[in-house]
Amino acid sequence: MNCTALSARSGHGSTERGARSRRGAAAALSLAVVLTACGASNTDQADANLNDPTEGPLAKLLGYDISPADQRAKELEVQQVLVECMKSEGWEYQPVDYSSGTGDFAAEFEEQMGDPEGYGEKFGYGVVRSYELQGGMSSQTFEDPNQEYMETLSQAEMEDYQAALYGEQSYSDVPDEEFVMPALEEQGCYGAAQLEVYGESPFNDPDMQERLNELFEDAESDPVITQAYEQWATCMADRDPSDEFTNPNEVVNGFYERLDTMQGIQTETSEDDGSGGVIVSSEAPLDGTDEIDEADLEELRQDELATWTDDWACQQDAELAKLRREVEQRLADDLLAEFPELGES
Repeated sequence: MNCTALSARSGHGSTERGARSRRGAAAALSLAVVLTACGASNTDQADANLNDPTEGPLAKLLGYDISPADQRAKELEVQQVLVECMKSEGWEYQPVDYSSGTGDFAAEFEEQMGDPEGYGEKFGYGVVRSYELQGGMSSQTFEDPNQEYMETLSQAEMEDYQAALYGEQSYSDVPDEEFVMPALEEQGCYGAAQLEVYGESPFNDPDMQERLNELFEDAESDPVITQAYEQWATCMADRDPSDEFTNPNEVVNGFYERLDTMQGIQTETSEDDGSGGVIVSSEAPLDGTDEIDEADLEELRQDELATWTDDWACQQDAELAKLRREVEQRLADDLLAEFPELGES
């Protein structure tokens, strides 16, 4: 996967608790990026938009064909509604611009989407690049304008404040039980603000979200895709016999794991989460991550660029972009057949 690494990784560490449910379609966007944003060749004008998830059938059906600028404007509108809602609940609240200071990442993501081949030739998957961007942003520490006010609250008041802002929280004592996002109506002022700004949406139904996730997982395991992965893996092994990757996702994850190790971040992986999935957890040192030696970072960069070059060629050989778009279209058709209301939103 030659063009999703930066976007997927740069979102980590966000302090916006409520952002996890923007229009209930974050998982949809992630899937569309996986299905459409990799392997598009700029030499084929007919397929020029295969690398852009906002141009695919899922974007039109699910309604996330929105520019970063428009998305930011919507989120700022949500924040203004939050101010009034929290005031009506008896609390002080100042609007927060969670997108401030992330302009570099947004620009990088747009470059990856718009010209994955050109981006890859310069930065590979964006792994080392994201590390360097984060270093440049380290001095731009995020400051919540509400922090000072919250520090004046007692523990009981803080719990009430959070309940007003995000709704009552429930925690299960069952280990590894899957978290289910509550309906927006149950998410306090944040949910009310989302409804006011974005309006009612089928994605606000937790049951629909769960069903969508199931369909997305089925799409990635579609026989058309798995067969293409086998062709891709053979191509990768032919170009470098030391490669043992089975799909492009493993390549990107492998480079991030190497980066984590170089930073002193311990990663533990369990092969079974009880449902056939994989649990991955990371733990950073208490005093922060280690600074990477320049020579080691440069070695990682060169490895990343070389592997990306092989990956890019093999994705073209397996026609992954074309096949992913075909699977995406079938998924969109299935979703519309099962949820006709999506065509009305």
